[in-house]
Amino acid sequence: MMQLAEHWYGRIFIAFTTLLLLAALMGHQLNPTATLVVLIAGVVFLGLPHGSLDPLVARQAFAEHRYTAITFYAAYLALVLGYWLLWNRCPTLGLSLFLLIAAFHFGSDWESRGSFVTRCAYGLTIVTLPTVRFSTEVAAIYTMLGTTHAAALVTLSRTLAPFAVGIAAVGAALQLRQRKTDALELLTITTGALLLQPLVFFTSYFALLHSPRHLLETAEALGINSLKRICRATLPIVLATLVLAVFAYFLLPRISLDARLLRIVFIGLAALTIPHMLLDMLANAAKHRKERGSLS
Repeated sequence: MMQLAEHWYGRIFIAFTTLLLLAALMGHQLNPTATLVVLIAGVVFLGLPHGSLDPLVARQAFAEHRYTAITFYAAYLALVLGYWLLWNRCPTLGLSLFLLIAAFHFGSDWESRGSFVTRCAYGLTIVTLPTVRFSTEVAAIYTMLGTTHAAALVTLSRTLAPFAVGIAAVGAALQLRQRKTDALELLTITTGALLLQPLVFFTSYFALLHSPRHLLETAEALGINSLKRICRATLPIVLATLVLAVFAYFLLPRISLDARLLRIVFIGLAALTIPHMLLDMLANAAKHRKERGSLS
């Protein structure tokens, strides 16, 4: 499983994004409705499953600490609900935190390869670079997500983007001989962020690189070594998440359909990312403690 992941998910992302780039250069662009449909499909079918193994990760990591499923789900849902309420009450704060968290989390796609600064630069490139060419489109998306400070966030992103790309490029160049695929991924991310519609670029990266990488690496660590077992493990959580999304849809204020769906997708992803990242950090800390204990 790990060998398959290592050799193929990056190549699939590069190949598919290249096709999207060629289509964009030939003048073929998706209309807003089609773009939103592609985004939702990518998140549902390829994005959500990568966090659906979290209950198994928690059970494995905290087996020695009186782990109970009820405690896990209660804490997880409390964090999700808390962040959802924060965003809806203070949209600018919620969005700003999400962009920072996303930059850090996306950088973990290159964990153990390169320095911490390089990984953060990769993640920051993904978050900020689309604003360089598509500032108006990104500002419109931010506005639909509820913030009244979209222009300021876009301006800050445009300022940070060149530094992020520069640091990431230096990091990729320094390890070019050992990790050629990383450089190709960065090149694809850079060109995709500059030439593709922001939501199309995000869908391509999130659904074809970020999610498969985390899903397959987590499955490998849990000893889940077949696609059938992965589907069986993730399906209940994905379905439960979709049910919550339907409830959230009807709780949102009466705004346009596109804005409502965008909020479901991005506020939902942000709310799920908080406990997902926290669990990763706690599980890694528990793993390191166990390894140190076995060596002593």
